[in-house]
Amino acid sequence: MKPKVISFINMKGGVGKTTLSIGIADYLSNDLGKKTLFIDMDPQFNGTQAMFDFFKQDETAKIIQSYTTNNQGQKITLAEAKKSIFDSEHNYYNDKVKAERKTIYLLFTPQVELGQSYTSPDNEGLITNLTDNLDIIAGDLNLVLVNRSSDYTLVKRLSNFLLDNEQSLDYEYIIIDCPPTLTTYTDGALLASDFYVIPNRIDRYSINGIDSLQDAIGNLVRQERVNLKNLGIIYTMVQTDLPKRYEAIKRNFESKKVVNSMDIFDAVMHYYSDIQVGKTGGTLPTRYQRSKEDIEAITVELLERIATSEV
Repeated sequence: MKPKVISFINMKGGVGKTTLSIGIADYLSNDLGKKTLFIDMDPQFNGTQAMFDFFKQDETAKIIQSYTTNNQGQKITLAEAKKSIFDSEHNYYNDKVKAERKTIYLLFTPQVELGQSYTSPDNEGLITNLTDNLDIIAGDLNLVLVNRSSDYTLVKRLSNFLLDNEQSLDYEYIIIDCPPTLTTYTDGALLASDFYVIPNRIDRYSINGIDSLQDAIGNLVRQERVNLKNLGIIYTMVQTDLPKRYEAIKRNFESKKVVNSMDIFDAVMHYYSDIQVGKTGGTLPTRYQRSKEDIEAITVELLERIATSEV
């Protein structure tokens, strides 16, 4: 069965897009038992770091232990290594994934020789396993270099990778965290997707990003003749006690023509400081009770919207 590919995108940064997308990927895989692939297309790769910080703690501790000695010149204990996970330059991402070029940048590396033919990497050369049901294509800061290339064939690298490895990619859902800019790899993510959602924080300027995004996606759909469906807007970082001025901004936002053409999710993602500073669950929203309840409600509604769109 072909996986459902969903991009999470907004032209504005700081809207909680990554928190939402990693939360949904984690909930789909570890709570609903759905085979899920998370693809980090954002050059900031915060989603990758959050996933590795949580799921690869033991592996990171072993790497740190192998490099670190105590005052007596002896290897530190594993317990001591775990305490220095967030202070060490050595970690699973840098020492394993990045060192082996096992990141999304491998897909978008431009060809350097005219006679060189491009072939998609196999899934084992690109995908990192996190849990029984959750895998990741790790992000990479080097994606900032991709948009300097004039090679438009890069746009289809992701969709070609998914097609070329269709038989071995056994996923029900693929979640893509897109950058807050229109770039070659943003177009690539959308071309590979069946659906997209717009996480959005209500503020005075939020309408600007939505308007620009819908124009750009509309142009892409018309140019490439793809069947890309918008599932709606998801409100994020919502304050628990809404001030009156927020309600006024929200009403103004929802009155805009571009917003009226889309659905708005009933479920919302509230703002929780625990996600930003928490230790036990890192920055995964599914590891804190209140934020997990939000993720659960949003995921249920997301799956309902996908099912309805396919009828």
